[in-house]
Amino acid sequence: MKARTNPQDVQCVPKYPESLQIYRIAASKFWQVRLFVDRKYIRKSTKCLDREDAIEFAKQFYDEIRIAQRLDFNVHTDTFAACAKHLLKSQEALVNRGERDDRINVEDEWKLDKDILPFFGTMGVAEITTLKIEEYINQLSSQRKLSPSTLSKHLVVIRKVLNEARKRDFIKSSPPFPTIRRRDNPRAYFDDVDYKKLRDTAKKLASEGIKVRYVPLTIELYELILFSVNVFVRLSDIKNLKHKHIRVVRDKKTEYLSITPPESKTVIRESVSMRTAVTVYERLRDMHEKQGLASENDYVFFPKYTNRDYALQTMRRQFEFILKKTDLKFDRNERPRTLYSLRHTALMFRLLKSENIDIFMLARNALTSVSQLERFYLSHAESKMKIENLQSFA
Repeated sequence: MKARTNPQDVQCVPKYPESLQIYRIAASKFWQVRLFVDRKYIRKSTKCLDREDAIEFAKQFYDEIRIAQRLDFNVHTDTFAACAKHLLKSQEALVNRGERDDRINVEDEWKLDKDILPFFGTMGVAEITTLKIEEYINQLSSQRKLSPSTLSKHLVVIRKVLNEARKRDFIKSSPPFPTIRRRDNPRAYFDDVDYKKLRDTAKKLASEGIKVRYVPLTIELYELILFSVNVFVRLSDIKNLKHKHIRVVRDKKTEYLSITPPESKTVIRESVSMRTAVTVYERLRDMHEKQGLASENDYVFFPKYTNRDYALQTMRRQFEFILKKTDLKFDRNERPRTLYSLRHTALMFRLLKSENIDIFMLARNALTSVSQLERFYLSHAESKMKIENLQSFA
């Protein structure tokens, strides 16, 4: 796919510097022009089929660039790369004001540097058309075999850069974006029988002195399983949870944990747990208190590991070990289960076991959206509801 934009039949413009060239590309019927300025090319389509017309266009193009340089204008201000820098600065300001999580900027910058800028970077934003975006998506999907969901995330970043360009009056509007068709697969979770088998096995193995990759498998993994199925925060948040992020709340009717994840994907929000999570949390804190690891700034799970990426790896390895022991690695539809399946189980249990559940409130409490619940969870729940409805009697 990249060969379609590679220069062919490159020719210098007579009586002009060698850095001014016209050429052809397989992706267009028109001659292209490029000028090497400030260590990179400025490119543009001449919109000319005839070579002589393309040369005249190139001369005019050259004169415009040189006049801009004499007037001390930055001739590359309207490139995609320049607008991408403005976008990252704008998002960084939102991060500094606490309106956006830093991970969004990090992920956008990674996609830009790895894939998007090598393709679009030197193009003027006005040159970016629907066909160019489609070409990029086709190239990316053929070379990297990325999922539709990941490709859609790339389109989001491109759209944000073009919106930044529009804000700066480099373009009047963004081109129509191609549609990426996504097939939503319901998340794998544990039903009642499998969940009981999972937690009972975890408790049993914790008493047998087993080691996974030289790390003892202790009762802490059993507590992690129970905790994760009774709270609604993401695994990435559980990994970084400290005791200062959790508050035990008791009143006459119920008790629960009020959890404020340290790094939510969006703004800081509170999530409320099920009653069982209180018992698990207090049991866990008492256990770590005996080890001197239960201060406000200590981590709730595996606190002896200050490297939280390693802590998460340890959780995953031990959980994978239990999945293999219980033959629960895949659900009945051959969907793989992982540590993330515990959060999916927490959400599915609420959808299946709660009476008149408010989907909107569940989504807010799980720090997600109603559309995510509908796409990845409700298909499971609706099947169960249909069965119950069909088999009910008046």
